[in-house]
Amino acid sequence: MPIMKITQYALSGLVAVAAVLVIRNIVSSLPHATHAGTVNPPAAESKSIPSADGKSAQYWQARHETGNLEEYSWWHFEGVPTGTLKVIPDPTGSGRGSVLRGEITSAAPPGGDSHRIYPALLLPECYRGGYRSSFLVWADLPSPAQRGWISFATYSHKKEWKDLFGVNLGFEQGEDRLVLFHVPVFSKGTFTRISSIRFPMRQWVKVEVTVDDSGIMLLQDDRLIAEAKKEWGAEGVGLCEAHWGLYGQDKNRSGLLLNDDITVNLDNRFDKPPRMVRVQTKGKP
Repeated sequence: MPIMKITQYALSGLVAVAAVLVIRNIVSSLPHATHAGTVNPPAAESKSIPSADGKSAQYWQARHETGNLEEYSWWHFEGVPTGTLKVIPDPTGSGRGSVLRGEITSAAPPGGDSHRIYPALLLPECYRGGYRSSFLVWADLPSPAQRGWISFATYSHKKEWKDLFGVNLGFEQGEDRLVLFHVPVFSKGTFTRISSIRFPMRQWVKVEVTVDDSGIMLLQDDRLIAEAKKEWGAEGVGLCEAHWGLYGQDKNRSGLLLNDDITVNLDNRFDKPPRMVRVQTKGKP
């Protein structure tokens, strides 16, 4: 082949590669859609946060196969009992074995009280570092107008729930969707919507959060759907307490929720076992 033709082919290849790189740079520089109804095209796959040895270690798991609530360290009701918590055989026909069942049963909750029907995980001292937590949830809940806010999970990086973030069930553009709350600070809900995936009722859904000092990622069925920054304070990112179950606004007077396979994986070494205190008490801890 003549040298001139070889040179032409080489130049053509370089031009094509350069064009691809330019396009990729343009795409990567586009900002994510903020939480205002706009959505980025296709959601990313699940991202993991590696620990120093390349994987995070499981700290705690509740699979509910014991048939009781002993896998949890602590739980309580605020005010008066507004529902029930039980571990029962999976009623959905999905063959999940035993599952956690939370039901709101109060027809007239006390004014100003929120329903708190949940088991909790209490660490003896706060863990510091990144972590991952996942759980399965099956929900049969009233319409948004009737239920108000509902929280599926809460993770606190300070003792006594002094600062935290929540995975809530929200309502956007006519659909039930998972949202992040108490970000970047308590009482705020400022996050970036990566993909709009409807949260289906009466169906098992996997929910996962990955957390590090740069922020929080929320995944539904292994797809990244939202990200948020969190102000961790002087203590830095970490985990002190967490709870799941059915936790909602006082206006919500009915609802059923199932949980299974709740896990907490820590990126850094932490050998102190959870507190195993079983009490029912009034008021917040």
